Amino acid sequence: MDPQIVAVASAAGTAIVSAMATDGWQRARDSVVGLWQRFRPEAADAVHADFDGHRRALVDSLREGDEPTRAALVTVWNGHFLGLLVAQPDALDALRQFSTALDRESVGGPRPSVNMTAHASGNGQVFQAGRDQKIAQS
Repeated sequence: MDPQIVAVASAAGTAIVSAMATDGWQRARDSVVGLWQRFRPEAADAVHADFDGHRRALVDSLREGDEPTRAALVTVWNGHFLGLLVAQPDALDALRQFSTALDRESVGGPRPSVNMTAHASGNGQVFQAGRDQKIAQS
């Protein structure tokens, strides 16, 4: 499978689950349902129902500090978006734009881009992160 398709589906899955926990969840739901109406209209009602049920599960899990549920929902939505792209490869650009828009809304604006380059030689090690990083070595 094309790594670009997997990356876009993964980014969209993470973005939609993050958006479910915000005040803009209804806009996010309408946008995701709109994608399905455009590319797979026969499945749009099911996606709408999934979103609503998953949002309730996410809100409950966040209240209880249940991180595994959030992670599972990201996996489920990654699968939804991957399935959409497998069935309708021409949805790639629309899904990429959708994911970018959700990211911007959830953080209040565009994120700066980060470009990193590193070179290690011999026994050298390189650790890079665009954000949080935890390194545990034995």
